[in-house]
Amino acid sequence: MDTSRFSAFDRQLNEKLADAIGEILNKGKRRGLFAGNGNKVRAIGFITTDDFYGFYLTWSCKEADIEEYYDWKNASYPSFLYQPLVDVVDNSKDIDLLHKSDEKWEFAQALLTVLEQNIKQLPDALFNDNSCKRQDITFFATMSDGDYIQEMLEASVSLFNK
Repeated sequence: MDTSRFSAFDRQLNEKLADAIGEILNKGKRRGLFAGNGNKVRAIGFITTDDFYGFYLTWSCKEADIEEYYDWKNASYPSFLYQPLVDVVDNSKDIDLLHKSDEKWEFAQALLTVLEQNIKQLPDALFNDNSCKRQDITFFATMSDGDYIQEMLEASVSLFNK
């Protein structure tokens, strides 16, 4: 799967993803969610639109509660998860990202591969410094709506959490 079209997005992830994940984990640590009481960050998710126009991050410390960490509505999304991906989409005129197709799914798989590589590169110290373990966190990516919600969720959980 060719991921070359994502090189600028990949560079931004490489530079900034650890800090964003660290903020989420540190927030959980400050709230005492890792202090031996059995609670832990159960999930950190990357949510995109049906046409891949950027990601925002969500996280959950309880089974039923999702807290938006970055939110498009409040313009607090991290630019490294938004603009570099928007640029990829804008430069992918060869793919119809508005309709379900083999090419759109291949685009999604390549994007998931780039995310996987960057999640795997997160340093163990990031987790240890925040009193948690990498294996306690389920990373995932999906769409907020659209063609491949379930497929992206299933593929990403498998890829990101090996």
